[in-house]
Amino acid sequence: MSTHNPELQPPPHLPPNEAIQPGAPDFVETPDITPGLGEHEPLPVWLYLILGLALFLAGSSFTGFQTFGMGLMDQGPGGPAISTGSSAEVVQTPMTRGKAVYSGNCAACHQANGEGTAGSYPPLGGSEWVLGDKQRLAAILLHGLSGPVTVRGATYSTNLMPDWGKSLSNEKIADVMTYMRASWGNTANEVTPEEVAAVRAKYASHSGPWCEADLLKIGTNGPDPSDKKP
Repeated sequence: MSTHNPELQPPPHLPPNEAIQPGAPDFVETPDITPGLGEHEPLPVWLYLILGLALFLAGSSFTGFQTFGMGLMDQGPGGPAISTGSSAEVVQTPMTRGKAVYSGNCAACHQANGEGTAGSYPPLGGSEWVLGDKQRLAAILLHGLSGPVTVRGATYSTNLMPDWGKSLSNEKIADVMTYMRASWGNTANEVTPEEVAAVRAKYASHSGPWCEADLLKIGTNGPDPSDKKP
């Protein structure tokens, strides 16, 4: 008995040139394929340059070139005023240097206002020791002071004052003397490093702090000769 089924016939064999034609029975049209994200063409170089410049200008305000790099550009006449961020340096004078020395070495006892402490540390404003002979004041700063001392009619026990000559230069001692002689109502003239150097050399052999009696033997009473008006 034959098993051949006449209804199951193989498809007609087509020539190769007909199999690829749109009208062929087994033709399947392939849709267009859009490239994936990873297949985009690279960005143009000019776009990278613009992005880099924008990032530089935006970050320049954090690196000292002013906001958005405006500090790098010439604004021309009428342009916006742009701060450079620089400030004028403080001019150092004997007064400014002397104030720094005083604040770091003297203010703890004599106070920032120069009024001192009642009974212990004498005031410096209006003090005959500050406004008097420069040699006496320089000697006190160079070798220190111990024992009671009379200032503006009041007696102060004067706890041992250090001898600043061991740690301060002639210039620093001259500066702090200048500051004291022109502060808190004092109006005496300035002191030079050369004047301090002369006192240092004159009393180089002196040891220990001064007492009031020995200080009164130095120089002259009253204002310093350089402060006397003709």
